[in-house]
Amino acid sequence: MHPEKFKQVAGLPTAERHAYFVRKVADTQEVWGLYHAGWATAQVYGKVAIPFWPEAAFAQACTSGDWEYFQPRAIALDDFLNKWLPGMAENHQLAFVFPVPQGSASVAAPADLLADLREEARQYE
Repeated sequence: MHPEKFKQVAGLPTAERHAYFVRKVADTQEVWGLYHAGWATAQVYGKVAIPFWPEAAFAQACTSGDWEYFQPRAIALDDFLNKWLPGMAENHQLAFVFPVPQGSASVAAPADLLADLREEARQYE
């Protein structure tokens, strides 16, 4: 990824990064997480939140601190929609959408993120 593109996208406000995530994931058909003997998690509002990114480079940029030993790993969009998000909803977990170093992320209920992604996918049909 070109460094200028990385800088511009990572610098977007949280809501705009969320929208970028939804568009990019619908286009590429994959979501990125961080994995090291288990998936990376964070605590948000007293709940477990799992971070997700639209591209490997953005996930890689967050491999420091608690996630220092983690590596980006792709998740097929179909699995994400049909297994991950429903499972996260059952476990009362949240989606930590597109965190950036020295920045925030949008926090979404799995059902809300699922609705966003399904709506975007309809535009590709």
